[in-house]
Amino acid sequence: MPCSGHAPAKQGRYMNKARERFLIISIVVLVIFTAGFFAYRLYRKHIKRNAAPLISCASDEMRISVATPREDLLIGVTAMDAEDGDLTDKIVIESISKFVEKGKCTITYAVCDSGNKVSTASRTIYYTDYHSPRFSLLSDFVYSVGSVVNPLSRIRAYDCIDGDITNRISMTTVDSGEFSSGDAHEVEFRVINSFGDVATFRANIVVEERVSPNVPVITLSQYLIYIDRDELIDPLDYVEGIYLLRESYTIDEYGRDNLIADTSGFDPSTPGLYEIPIYLEVNNYLGSTTLYVIVED
Repeated sequence: MPCSGHAPAKQGRYMNKARERFLIISIVVLVIFTAGFFAYRLYRKHIKRNAAPLISCASDEMRISVATPREDLLIGVTAMDAEDGDLTDKIVIESISKFVEKGKCTITYAVCDSGNKVSTASRTIYYTDYHSPRFSLLSDFVYSVGSVVNPLSRIRAYDCIDGDITNRISMTTVDSGEFSSGDAHEVEFRVINSFGDVATFRANIVVEERVSPNVPVITLSQYLIYIDRDELIDPLDYVEGIYLLRESYTIDEYGRDNLIADTSGFDPSTPGLYEIPIYLEVNNYLGSTTLYVIVED
């Protein structure tokens, strides 16, 4: 009979080698898994370290008044960073765009973390009480022959957001020729605010011979006014003073009924620019000035 004592020994050695291989494979897998896990942790840590902060806005748009302080434009805007934490107090207003339509623009915020990573976010602003830039006049545009004709010195411009923008006014002559005696030359004034909104105003520049001291002079508290459609006005309410023979009077002192405001071409129901002449005749000497009225829609 053959001897069978070697079979269990061979089988045992085979099983031991299998266990060794399994153990080796398990160790290799564990090492690879552990290395991968730590590599992933390092990668995630690297990503977090290099990630830009996140800016969040409480809403996609905000409706505000033109009088809203600039710092209030940051209300509802927060910023978080993986390393630095809360960066809300570091947020700045990067830019405010020109109007995409009247009173509507885009505001962009920016924030920078300690690693100099910058993030931006934008939302829409609606100015609920916005209106285009408006002009005001210091006097009418009547000049005496020989005087310096500088219409730009008699006009101002104000914007409800930018404030005084007089230095942005430009003037072009609508008709050709130089300012000369007896002629009325139409000019157009133009101004633009920082949001790209343009306003224009046209007036006639008149150069005339020096008037007699007997001609009454009428001055106004405002030479250009803005009113809403269908708003009723009395042009004589804007008469500030009357000067005659070196004497000055208020309209009530001189007599309101002595002045005439020609409103025949004035239609407050139709938006546009209107000129209302105001007259005063004394001993066949006629004095006059002009109230400009812009009816807004």
